[in-house]
Amino acid sequence: MKKIIWIPLVIIIAAAVLCFFHFRTEEPAEVERETLNDPDFLKDKEALLYFSTTADQDTFGGGKSYALFADKKGRLFSYQMKGLELGSAKVHDESVLLEDKKGIYTVQDGLHTYKRAYQHTGDSAGYIDRTEGFYTLYNSGYDKSGGSYRSELYRQIDGKWKQDVIPHYIRASGFFKDHLFALTPTDDEKGYHVQDIQADKERLHTNTIATWTYKEGTSVESQLAADDSAVYFLTRGEKADHIYQMVKVMRNSGAIKTYDIASYKNDEQTLYDSMPFSFKNSFFMEQRSLYFVDGFGTVYRINPETGKSKKAFTLPASGMKADFKDLTHQNGKLYLFTYSYKKPAKIESFDLKTGKKLNDRTIPNLKNIVTPKSHLKLYDVQVMDGF
Repeated sequence: MKKIIWIPLVIIIAAAVLCFFHFRTEEPAEVERETLNDPDFLKDKEALLYFSTTADQDTFGGGKSYALFADKKGRLFSYQMKGLELGSAKVHDESVLLEDKKGIYTVQDGLHTYKRAYQHTGDSAGYIDRTEGFYTLYNSGYDKSGGSYRSELYRQIDGKWKQDVIPHYIRASGFFKDHLFALTPTDDEKGYHVQDIQADKERLHTNTIATWTYKEGTSVESQLAADDSAVYFLTRGEKADHIYQMVKVMRNSGAIKTYDIASYKNDEQTLYDSMPFSFKNSFFMEQRSLYFVDGFGTVYRINPETGKSKKAFTLPASGMKADFKDLTHQNGKLYLFTYSYKKPAKIESFDLKTGKKLNDRTIPNLKNIVTPKSHLKLYDVQVMDGF
């Protein structure tokens, strides 16, 4: 009789132990420097998320950011840094760029740290093929002396970081074939200079391609995209508040053309809902076509030569209701990251030509780091080759 009673008791205890270790191992693993120094650390990783507090949270030194690496099983590995509003995380081949307000970190055969001057706000980051190194751009604020506004560009050249100062506020930027393109305000703040900054040289070479002027109330709604012939960006309000337009600036002549891209019902709620949810990533060039993803998840394909746009497909409506959402793209695929506080995070991939869903990956325990009380914002999403 005693033996019969003990059997279910042993089963219950064993199940409890298994559950304990299961949920314990599913929690995000906090990564130390020693872990990132492991040459094999990145090999099974599929995605990289960058969350940070805003500059306001940093006022008294309380800001923080997280680089969250997800592996093929959806498990998270968390590396904590200082905060950096609008900071970036970038992946190139088997190397990674991370950053916070006080430093730049690269992961390639170990963790490498470059301590630089404090930065207030990030802008963009990427990889320069010719110098075989990353770059990162910041809106650094006004000089301590109370002088002009400055943006700072850091580039890896011959494995070392080089700092350059661009004496302007940068409204938007983009990178193409070793050229950094930027919108900088005119002196009267009624337009933007379109700057071409050749970034693969030891010394920066800056050329103003054109000056784009706009009517009061017009807003720039995207970062810049570029190809061999032109620079492109999205605006709203030049023609009407409910119409998004693409501005095309010819790189050789400086000629400017404008095209209607998307139009919406002209009421306040629709205007708000249509706004792109990712300033960094909602407008981009991929395989010789331009794409714009609006706040409803509608993906527009744009012919860069004619400026004609058409609805290519629509992302899942459920994802558009998420508390956090962002995009990235590569090799003809669009990746949508979504996360809500009460649901697991997810990354879904779609074929940009057909809109067909290709793959997805659930990241179940982001909720242990990103909570309503954490004050964290999503600033970048990257996928790695294995996804």
